[in-house]
Amino acid sequence: SLGEKGQKGDSGGAELDLLKRQLSALDVQLKALQTTSTKQRNAFLLQNARSVGEKLLVTNFIEAPFEVAKATCAKAGGQLASPKNSAENAAIQEIVSMTGKLAYLGINDIQTEGTFKYLNGEKLGYSNWLPNEPNDYQGIEDCVQIASDGKWNDIPCGAKQLTVCEF
Repeated sequence: SLGEKGQKGDSGGAELDLLKRQLSALDVQLKALQTTSTKQRNAFLLQNARSVGEKLLVTNFIEAPFEVAKATCAKAGGQLASPKNSAENAAIQEIVSMTGKLAYLGINDIQTEGTFKYLNGEKLGYSNWLPNEPNDYQGIEDCVQIASDGKWNDIPCGAKQLTVCEF
């Protein structure tokens, strides 16, 4: 059986007002953080990075073999730059031109010779190969470099190339 009906409780008006004030304060803090983040991102882009679409492309100015470059990007929470269109390729090309060094792309045919894929296994939907490339010269070229003209060439994965990551 049910007990006696209790007294009517507080409507929670004071708690609701407090929550509204806290939410408003958090909104102000969020806007301030967004402004600071945008300023820092823009300053960062001036030095060693480019932005294209949703991607942020960054170099650490270090030349390394493919696996080391790939691991460096993964450790930072990104991956080797993998252009999916001409705008992304042009942004990577700007970094390469700025540094004067050739860079790895996150593309290879390690798994199946002659079938170049992105690191996630996806087939290429965009490419910018030099004429007569890829050619797998001496049967040892499984990785891809981008030059200062934006053109691609297949090279041995042990060669040291500039690390450019995308986030």
